[in-house]
Amino acid sequence: MTHADMQPPVAMLAYVPDNPQQAVFYPFTEFSPEWQAIQYAVKKGIPVRFMDMPLVHKLAMEKEVPAMEELPENTEEKEPAVPIIPTKAELKELKMRRQPISYLAEIAGYTDAEEWWEQHIEFVDHPLAVFKVLSDAMQALREKYPTADSKTENIREAFMRTAIRKAEKEKYESIAVVCGAWHAPALEVMPSQKEDNQWIKKLPKTKVDATWIPWTNDRLMFESGYGAGIESPGWYEHTWKYPNDDSTQWLAKTARVFRNQQKDISAAHIIETVRLTQSLTNLRGLHKPGLSELNEAVQTVMCMGAPEPLVLLKTELIVGKKMGQVPEGTPRSPLQRDFELQLKKLRLKASEADIELVLDLRKENDRKKSALLHRLNLLDIPWGRSNDRQGKGTFKETWRLYWKPELMISLIEKASYGNTILEATQKYVAIATEELTQLDQIVKLLNRALPAELPASMDHLIRKMDALAATTTDTLVLMRAMLPLVNIRKYGNVRQTDQEMIGFILNSTFYRMIANLPISCSGINEEQARKIGKSIRDIHKAVLLLDEAEYKTDWFATLQIILDNTQAAPFLQGLVLKILHESQQLVAEQTAQYFSLALSENNDPAIAALWLEGFLSEAAMVLILDENIWQIVFNWVSALEDEVFDKVLPLLRRSFANYSPAEKSKIGEKVKRGKSSSKSTVSNDDINTERALRVVPVLKELMGI
Repeated sequence: MTHADMQPPVAMLAYVPDNPQQAVFYPFTEFSPEWQAIQYAVKKGIPVRFMDMPLVHKLAMEKEVPAMEELPENTEEKEPAVPIIPTKAELKELKMRRQPISYLAEIAGYTDAEEWWEQHIEFVDHPLAVFKVLSDAMQALREKYPTADSKTENIREAFMRTAIRKAEKEKYESIAVVCGAWHAPALEVMPSQKEDNQWIKKLPKTKVDATWIPWTNDRLMFESGYGAGIESPGWYEHTWKYPNDDSTQWLAKTARVFRNQQKDISAAHIIETVRLTQSLTNLRGLHKPGLSELNEAVQTVMCMGAPEPLVLLKTELIVGKKMGQVPEGTPRSPLQRDFELQLKKLRLKASEADIELVLDLRKENDRKKSALLHRLNLLDIPWGRSNDRQGKGTFKETWRLYWKPELMISLIEKASYGNTILEATQKYVAIATEELTQLDQIVKLLNRALPAELPASMDHLIRKMDALAATTTDTLVLMRAMLPLVNIRKYGNVRQTDQEMIGFILNSTFYRMIANLPISCSGINEEQARKIGKSIRDIHKAVLLLDEAEYKTDWFATLQIILDNTQAAPFLQGLVLKILHESQQLVAEQTAQYFSLALSENNDPAIAALWLEGFLSEAAMVLILDENIWQIVFNWVSALEDEVFDKVLPLLRRSFANYSPAEKSKIGEKVKRGKSSSKSTVSNDDINTERALRVVPVLKELMGI
């Protein structure tokens, strides 16, 4: 704690090695009473000891509490549990025990416990005199609300008294105790050692390891789960450093915060805010202006009465964004040391600030940063959140970085997997690979593992993927599995992935998928047809993205089988016709023939409408530009009887729902013109092919092809 590189706020982290999630934090900031007491004692050569219940007992007792799933199952003969609703008196007692200072503040008429504390404890001229008064108040509360039923509290106080007795036996005459005010009465009048021994004997034990970690100001607050937290750590740090500040220095800091946000604050603003603060202090009969008076004055003068800027002030100054640091050599697991070494090499900093990091994967250092962040995500340590900027034709990757001290627990928890981040991630992925049983799950894991650059994991993942693909008959699962493989095959060269192995798995998955697809499109309901339809669109885009002749030929042949299958869902028949038409796999006459068959008068109008919806989804331009298709659709709708038209109208409206306003407007104009909707035709003779081809290289450059 006295090391020159130890800069609060920091926290002592104690945890059970076999279960690091079972842990406890002891946060300290510069103005923490415990921190100051220990610093003073060490510098003066005074012995310092912990006196609370040792964590070897406390964490062991928490471990023995049965989880919900461990509770007895034989409850048939018992009455059903009735939820116990606490009375107002019970709620009041519970609140008092957890926050006795808040209870005293409420009695005194304060809505803010911190305000009561600073006016009656922090700002008084004779603080030692307050100790006796505060102890008497706690004694009164303990008598009113005895803690006889609190086993943990009694054990804790028994250990505290035992520590004091030990110091007395060692002939120390002046013994200073730093503890919560609630415990003071229990330490002033002590029962016999025999009584305390009854509480502390035969307690369970567990192994506990401890280390120091950096902490942040916002984690010192109640909202962070810290029971002894405060609302305004930045404000109390200021009052600790500048005890005689008459508000001028604080308001100068306030002005600086607003100026950094481009808000005009002059010296006159500061002067008037100081005057208003002093006036409020005098009107309220206070010894010194507190945070409440300062905030009211700032809102009135600097914020022109608006409360919103105070939110910024709270974040930047009242709470503050300070993050501590611990010195090198602090006890750490090998995995923690490797993590810190990686940060140092890559010039990264685990900061509480929300930082955007843009990486160029063509640069070696940026690629290593990306790999580290992906490895941490695989280990369930989400320091960085990828914005998925990497994609078609780009080598960029964007991350949002935000470090939380709790992530250190997750890092410690993974120490059993290996001594380095790389080793731990590979072991973790290997275990996850064995547990997965679905092909699409394993492909997702592969997609996450590839950018993490885990050479030892790839072979294991791919072999498991091939085994699952061989036994998977669910067409949708095969289709979902193929999509990430296409992206890996197309863009994996940035990461120097094994393209030959990926190609083998992609090939195997693709041909198993197209073999099953025609059968999967038959004898299904409308909902199932829509799910398969979405996957067909995605696979079609993926096949075009790969741009490999063999895949395209076999894919179009499969779609033709679905189109010619009279048992296939009408929605899917319309969809595949649209895909084949747009891909120029059918001439105009063939498309028109399929349309005529599907929309003939002998067919059920509802079935025809579903077929038409499949074709028209995402096909506005076909209706606008293809006069043959337009005339067929126009004639079919025009020929519907009124009663039938009313039935199919909802289906037709759904077909047009996703069109853009401009597309709907153009279609509306064609409807007004009726059958003779074509105003002009464009002949191929009017197109200058040579000029058009000049654009192709530029388009390829823009698309990264």
